[in-house]
Amino acid sequence: MPLDFNENILEKFLNKKIRIAALLITLSFLFIFFRLYYLQILKGNKFAELSTNNRIRITKIPAPRGIIFSKNKDIFVTNNPSFDLNLIPQDTVDHRKILDAVASLLNINRVVLQKKFDSQKGRPPFEPITLKKELSWEEMSLVLSKKMDLQGISIDVVPKRLYCGEMYASHIFGFLGEVDKNEMLKHPPDEYILGDLIGKFGLEKWGEKYLHGQRGGQQSEVDAYGNRQKVLAEIDPAAGCNVTISLVPHVQKTAEDMLKDKTGTVVAMNPQTGELIALASSPGFDANLFARGIDSKEWERLTKNSRHPLLNRAIQTQQPPGSVFKIVTAIAALEEKAIDPNAKIFCPGYLSLGSRSFGCWKKHGHGLMNMHEAIVQSCDVYFYTIGLRVGIDNIHKYATMFGLGAKTGFELEGEKPGLIPSQEWKKNKFSYPWQKGETLNTAIGQGFVLCTPLQLANFFCGIANGTHIPKPRIVLAVDCENKAVAFEAEKIKALTVSPATLSFIRDALTGVVNEPSGTGSKAKIPNILVGGKTGTAQVISKRSVTEKYEDTPWLLQDHAWFVSFAPTDKPEIVVSVFVEHGGHGGSVAAPIAKHIIESYLVQSDQTKTFNINKPAVEILEETEED
Repeated sequence: MPLDFNENILEKFLNKKIRIAALLITLSFLFIFFRLYYLQILKGNKFAELSTNNRIRITKIPAPRGIIFSKNKDIFVTNNPSFDLNLIPQDTVDHRKILDAVASLLNINRVVLQKKFDSQKGRPPFEPITLKKELSWEEMSLVLSKKMDLQGISIDVVPKRLYCGEMYASHIFGFLGEVDKNEMLKHPPDEYILGDLIGKFGLEKWGEKYLHGQRGGQQSEVDAYGNRQKVLAEIDPAAGCNVTISLVPHVQKTAEDMLKDKTGTVVAMNPQTGELIALASSPGFDANLFARGIDSKEWERLTKNSRHPLLNRAIQTQQPPGSVFKIVTAIAALEEKAIDPNAKIFCPGYLSLGSRSFGCWKKHGHGLMNMHEAIVQSCDVYFYTIGLRVGIDNIHKYATMFGLGAKTGFELEGEKPGLIPSQEWKKNKFSYPWQKGETLNTAIGQGFVLCTPLQLANFFCGIANGTHIPKPRIVLAVDCENKAVAFEAEKIKALTVSPATLSFIRDALTGVVNEPSGTGSKAKIPNILVGGKTGTAQVISKRSVTEKYEDTPWLLQDHAWFVSFAPTDKPEIVVSVFVEHGGHGGSVAAPIAKHIIESYLVQSDQTKTFNINKPAVEILEETEED
């Protein structure tokens, strides 16, 4: 009996041990099964990729952006090779040691390198981290000489954007910047990766879909140090499409030089097609600063500059056009038959309306003036008078017919619409009725009227061609894989102004420049008839009697305008000049237009080639000697 009892106890004990052992073995197998499932099924692709990249390395090759040319194949924007210093974490045992070595070798702040390394955490370890962009030849030589000691370090060639000529047409071409996550979502997957550059402004932004190429790749076998042993496969990157634009290089350079040290803009156009011959805005910026991503301090310097160098004044500044707008008033009066152009109006130097007196720029008056004389001498009282006769709504009608008060549809982003007031506009805006005094201000281009320099150039294109308002454009063609697609000229609208009216206006504008009493005489060119209109837009309504204009602070000085076309018998160019706080249009803006027109009509005939990095003044001197 005692023996049976002991045997039962022993059996039960052994069975318990066996069950525990079986349970542990089962759990072990389950753990191994789930671990294998995790490694091979759930994370199989990742570990296979990591394993492959220990031996096979896939390197992305950036694509060069398309080149921007002139019609004559002058290169405006191209690409240059740039050399980047990269670290592949997977190829180094101790990244801290490597960062220390790089910092010492190239005299770079060690903390900066560590921050760049830390900012890339979470990325696959075989993807390169850029430690320094744009190595100099000396730096590159130092790195290559120590390559065996810098495990995981590589130097990659990256295309760098090159804008030909310092601060040259920067507002036209714009700049690049690193793509952000929101921009990446707007494009197909994998078209951009973080760190890629994308057009942010100007033609670089407008033409991103053309200029942005398709990156390539290289599959190579590497050793344990990440050194390439042999190339297994390679796909060449596809360069972006080339873009042909209408800018004429030497005219653009002349415009840039004429605006140097001034705040303003020049717009030169073909009056028939709307092609931009030149578009310069000052102050500008060096687009090459953005070629591989701008330094934060440099960006702050640009954005906090009180003269706003990033502002494209040709399309983004809205200012009263001053006396240039008198041409609209004259056209409205002629078309509505509000006055006989030969009838004389007396200018005593002011016009009284109710209790107010509206002065003429010539304090003692112009005396008796007909319309031709009033345009040539820019008599304010004459245009006050016919402005009252024709009325604000008719002035609005003809201003909008010529495209004022609306965007032109120009390719570049950020264009402002300007403003042409009317009775209805004021009632909706302020809930007050229109006043006659406001008509007087509008008739001479002051008050509520706002225009951009591009709009005024387009207005004069209509006067010059006599039939239509062209759509301003700068892009002529896009060439993708040697298949060029031309962009045709477009018209915004047809003009319904009589040929007689336009002929009269062109004759009067010719007198502004070429008659002895004309306000635009400083735009006169020997052997070329130039037509134009000066404008001086007031910033403050009145100055004290004792205050001299020269003593007025710069920010309170008048804006200078001059809009012109030439030759007057068969116009080939329209030029709009705006100098912010420049003073009088006749003395400041007109000479600038003269140089632009000379550069286009005279120098274009005499000069076969042009070096865009050579000052325009030197080239003009050479042309005169020839």
